[in-house]
Amino acid sequence: MSDEVRLITEELQRLGATFEIRAEELSRQLAAFRRRADAEALRDGFGGDEAARSHRELYEQAEQALVQLQQRLAEVGRGIKETAANAQAAEEELAEMMRSVQ
Repeated sequence: MSDEVRLITEELQRLGATFEIRAEELSRQLAAFRRRADAEALRDGFGGDEAARSHRELYEQAEQALVQLQQRLAEVGRGIKETAANAQAAEEELAEMMRSVQ
């Protein structure tokens, strides 16, 4: 097994972009979720505030979890892209150093 590590920065950039795209898609889905399951719709669907209370609490928990997931996906995407940019810069710096030695 080789001790060599290969890093393809273009693939990392694409992976980071994919995470960011998925975060944006989740954000749009969350907006649709909010429209379909707002407090008034829950109250109307269950026949009153008291009947809808437990469902509203569950809705709020689900919404909070989705917001956190969306933020985390975006954060991971940015982190991957930043790592790729740093790796590319380090690779270019190393190549320049090698050229100057020759």
